[in-house]
Amino acid sequence: MAKKRRVRPYHSIEEIQMRKEQLDEVIELENEEIKQLWGKLMEKEEDLSRSEQILKYVKYGFMAYDGVMMLHKLKRNYGSILNIFRR
Repeated sequence: MAKKRRVRPYHSIEEIQMRKEQLDEVIELENEEIKQLWGKLMEKEEDLSRSEQILKYVKYGFMAYDGVMMLHKLKRNYGSILNIFRR
């Protein structure tokens, strides 16, 4: 269930404008942080040596194999639960 926010009563237009400016500042700071994180995520990797490239692909291969084996194990152990809902 969503939390109910406490609504602060505003008594004048100035208070509303001040709150709007505060929220604009917060949004701008968060936007800058998102831009920095996105830039880090999308920055190009430095050139890897041939052995590092091979090691990276081997690592990805092991991760894929591990994922497939985990799915197989889960299907084998809990596959009968799925049959309950079939007619």
